[in-house]
Amino acid sequence: MLEEKDVLIVDDSEECVIYLTEILEEMGCPYRVARNGKEGMQAVRDKRPDLVLLDLMMPQKGGIAVYQEMKRDPELEKVPIFIITGASEATGVDMISGEPLPTESYGDDFTRRFGVKVHGQLKSLAPDVFIEKPIDHEDVARRIKDVLS
Repeated sequence: MLEEKDVLIVDDSEECVIYLTEILEEMGCPYRVARNGKEGMQAVRDKRPDLVLLDLMMPQKGGIAVYQEMKRDPELEKVPIFIITGASEATGVDMISGEPLPTESYGDDFTRRFGVKVHGQLKSLAPDVFIEKPIDHEDVARRIKDVLS
């Protein structure tokens, strides 16, 4: 059943792409990879995927722009999108709650303000699934199976 599905990974992080492809290969699920948002949109238009695993912070076109473009397109709006991000760790702001993380090790005030802005944008998007990096293998596999079954 999953071997008939098509998952598109849109992420510029080699480490994350490797991890996600390992999960999909274990599940027997075909996948394609795009390394930035611009490539991701081209891949989506070339062949409509059954699921998109989308990073937020990428070069050439960010994940939020890709998400918005897909949801505005009547042919793509129903494609499930999992947003996968390390933005909480990068900005020091929890992307789910919007609260500052309890540590001094994260960037400066500018970085935190950026994190609050990203959280606000995420909140308005309401993705099908929101996953924080580092990725929990079993959780992601279960969620993918739930959406594709």
